[in-house]
Amino acid sequence: MSAGWNQGPLAPRVYCWAIRLYPARFRENYREAMMQALRDAMADSSLRRATLWPTLIVDLLQSLVKENLAMLRDTYGRPTLIYNALILAALSTVLAVGLFVVAEQSLREAANDPQLELAGNLAYGLEHGAAAQSLVPAEKVDMAASLSPFVIAYDEQGRVLASSGQLDGQTPALPRGIYDDAREHGEDRVTWQPRRGLRIAAVVRHVVGANGGFVLAGRNMREIEARWQLTMSTARLFWLLMMGIVIAGTLLFGWFTRPPKAVAA
Repeated sequence: MSAGWNQGPLAPRVYCWAIRLYPARFRENYREAMMQALRDAMADSSLRRATLWPTLIVDLLQSLVKENLAMLRDTYGRPTLIYNALILAALSTVLAVGLFVVAEQSLREAANDPQLELAGNLAYGLEHGAAAQSLVPAEKVDMAASLSPFVIAYDEQGRVLASSGQLDGQTPALPRGIYDDAREHGEDRVTWQPRRGLRIAAVVRHVVGANGGFVLAGRNMREIEARWQLTMSTARLFWLLMMGIVIAGTLLFGWFTRPPKAVAA
């Protein structure tokens, strides 16, 4: 384009600059034709300037939207590109969810470690004739405030025989379903919620014999839940990072492998 168009009136210069907003291949093919059409229109004395520029601007905006959408469709609307992006996004999601589930399950199982030993020792003592009061520590543990483990001995009807754990000065009762599962399987590992907002990692064992009943060893899960939240945040960050890589990679690959624009005849 001649220097006069860059140094001339403001409107033609704005029009010239606006052509840069078209896709590169469109500019290469049609820039000179568009500028020539503008020169012809400006040279036509029968066209009023008051209506020429509004018409050109509306046409320019419509054409910009149409051509850029067409460029995006041609570049990123290819079925193979979309399919590969969806597969990578799905794999990233499955991987992030899998990592979280594995970590969450590991944390939950680790939360039972001291309770398994405590419940086993208490059950062994009861099975060999010891009284529950002699086996359960006298020191009380506040289930809601303390992270220390505690034990509770129940009879076959679920009545408390002895307890080192208390909640609001009392020993809360277990749901009947936990007794039934422990009686059927010998042991039940559960997340017990004695009240809203309080979760206990509990191991319940069924005791047979003269001192038969149930024993429970539990521990407040506050710290475990904090680690769950950290694990979830880490998994979410990992997922966002992977999705960012998938999106950026898809955009770059689509751009560099975009089909050539057909040249006008």
